[in-house]
Amino acid sequence: MQTLSRAAILRSGAASALTIAAGRGAGAQTSIPLQLGAMPTDGSACAIYALDRGFFRSGGIDTKVTIMTNTASLAAAVQGGTLEIGFGSVVPLAQARARGINFNVIWPAAMYVGPPSPNLIMVAKDSPVRKAADLNGKTIAVNGLRDLTQYEVQAWIDKNGGDVKSIQLVEIPFSEMATALASGRVAAAILAEPFLTAAKNTARVVGDPNPAIGPRYAITCWFATEDWLERNAEVGRRFAAVMQRTARWANAHRGDTAAILARVSKIPPEITARMTRSYYSEIPPVPAMFQPVLDAASKYGTLPPMNARDLIWRG
Repeated sequence: MQTLSRAAILRSGAASALTIAAGRGAGAQTSIPLQLGAMPTDGSACAIYALDRGFFRSGGIDTKVTIMTNTASLAAAVQGGTLEIGFGSVVPLAQARARGINFNVIWPAAMYVGPPSPNLIMVAKDSPVRKAADLNGKTIAVNGLRDLTQYEVQAWIDKNGGDVKSIQLVEIPFSEMATALASGRVAAAILAEPFLTAAKNTARVVGDPNPAIGPRYAITCWFATEDWLERNAEVGRRFAAVMQRTARWANAHRGDTAAILARVSKIPPEITARMTRSYYSEIPPVPAMFQPVLDAASKYGTLPPMNARDLIWRG
């Protein structure tokens, strides 16, 4: 687990970045502390950009970001109170709600709005796999079992001529998937950026699972518990405003965000410059963003039918 503070991020950058961020913080409203959880992926990088650009500070939030590997671990940390707001797909949140644990979506994060996609199914370069049916009986890596990456893989195989009941799924962090492919531990894996582009020297794309879920939907979101939001509605509103501001800036400044991501994450600049970038939601959450994902989780998993409207915070 890795924790990033705004100060740590700015120390790793140029003096000009520090000056710009400090200037934007001048005269900001009284800051409220926030423990925020994210993943080491481009989809959650809005948190990094908001820290780097001073958007959290000027929005009245003193934020620390903790990096974890999947939604399940982040949701557990949010439920336990170690973190206050987390990041991930809506699936574990819906599963928790089915068990009586109420998480609410505060703001959508990365959106699938059509190709090119920021997460794809890959196989080793010398793999004989060319189509979905070639994966019948094989082992496939996903970032989280009973999470969106699992259902994306299953939907793609099902809709492209494979036997979804014959495959075996294993949970492996995105950062370790390329190694698992190269060693033959798994026959395929669903990788997200920046790990997708970094793996292209040893792996190749075999399919895009995103259209199998729907033509447009929220891949990930920012969430908190319903109880925490009731007690901290002002923080939730400030956070949503910062995410909206950051999304608008990030979507319009791809070159700047690539440079920040390379500097903060230590991902080589040639990777961040080439990879498919996430599109971040600039509008508040609506049920249509999440319903296709919940429907897939009901079809391929154990989630009972659920209305996405029940998961969205109305703060």
